[in-house]
Amino acid sequence: MPIGDLQVPIIGKNVVIAALVQTHILFAAFIIGAVLIAATSEYLGMVTKEPRYERFARNLARFVVLLFASGAALAITFVLALVTLFPVFFSYLQNIFFWVFLVEAFMFLGQIIIVYAWYNVWDKLAYRKTLHVTFGFIAGFFGLMAMTMIDAVASYMLTPAEAPVTNVARTFLNQTMVPLNMHRFVGNFSYAGFLIAGWGAWKYLRSTREDDRDYYDWMGHFGLLWGFGFLILQPVIGYGYLKGIRESSPEAFNTIMLGERAWVFNLLAIYLAIMSIAATAYFVHKLRFAVKPMPTLRNMAVGALGFTALFTVLNVIPADADIFPGVLSFAGGENTDIPLGGMYPWKYIGLIGLMIVGFFVVALYLKATAAGFHWGRASRWSQYALLICAPTVIITMMTMGYTRESARRVDYQPEGGYLIYNCVTLQQNVVNENCPAVVENEDGTSTNTINGARVGGGE
Repeated sequence: MPIGDLQVPIIGKNVVIAALVQTHILFAAFIIGAVLIAATSEYLGMVTKEPRYERFARNLARFVVLLFASGAALAITFVLALVTLFPVFFSYLQNIFFWVFLVEAFMFLGQIIIVYAWYNVWDKLAYRKTLHVTFGFIAGFFGLMAMTMIDAVASYMLTPAEAPVTNVARTFLNQTMVPLNMHRFVGNFSYAGFLIAGWGAWKYLRSTREDDRDYYDWMGHFGLLWGFGFLILQPVIGYGYLKGIRESSPEAFNTIMLGERAWVFNLLAIYLAIMSIAATAYFVHKLRFAVKPMPTLRNMAVGALGFTALFTVLNVIPADADIFPGVLSFAGGENTDIPLGGMYPWKYIGLIGLMIVGFFVVALYLKATAAGFHWGRASRWSQYALLICAPTVIITMMTMGYTRESARRVDYQPEGGYLIYNCVTLQQNVVNENCPAVVENEDGTSTNTINGARVGGGE
């Protein structure tokens, strides 16, 4: 059997890798975000002496410890599957990013050690809270560093550095590494926050004790602050990331924005609209239960809800009448342009407007939060709003992952796309001797910088 030609019956090896990676990312992103949120909550509990923060931090840390083994097992399984199903590609990737993979392994090991130590010494360091909180932030730091190493690899696969692979700094800091890392850093907090809010809402609806209802009402509020507060940063960061893709891998950009997969961005706009409207509606509802009545703030928040709906409509209007190719089309399909669906200026107005209104709503809500709320009085429909956000953010994460990875499946590319953009195809064939650079030898021959092999002859 030729190396790298192992096939998986029925579903295919691409589906196997996709399923393992997507599942691992859902675990890993939550763990990274949750550790830092828990450490921050513990710090706030230490400063404010409010027991809710301590209870929340400890419960979340316990859940992270239980979840860690599953996330680690998925990561190991994914690496084994990648080595087995795509050995040629993995060997190239490992040669390019040997030091990055080595650092990532040690960061992952450090995260495991510190996370378990942080939880296990919770009571022993009860009177040395500053030291214990530091453990939590160090665990979060190790997780962020491990994520940064993987982001360098993922960004390189879509936008290879315009330099020889021996240039470690250029391959690591390729054209989209920084915006992708910022995008995922912010996304981890938002993702974990929305899931925490959803879990708080679920427990609130099932609780019968008054103290539990107070706590879970507060938990939903606290989680949504993280979820929506970081979500409103994503449009500007996402724009920077897309700009980097457009400048470095234009064919990939056209595929996901103008080609067969442009409909995916309509889905992302719909998900963003659902979370934004649900979160803003929750904030409006919660202002009714502020300890210090603030009718003016609430009326302003209601107005902001209207603007949120307006800007989300601009985001979800498709560019043409071919909404979902082959599934939903009307009035001439792709030949019929919809004026309000253009990227410029309407989508920019929608995204920027949504971000500005989001900041405004969060600022109003934080002002009310400073005075406090009457906890345990939330209505059921407000909790349903939080419950809607939780599965929506999971689907959003999966859709965004699919969008980024499928960008390398350039439209009309004969071999179906690339594993490394414009360099290594899905069939693990090296198609460009300049990937990413070719060194000219003194004798006139060329040396491929990936594996050092001579790929050309002199005149």
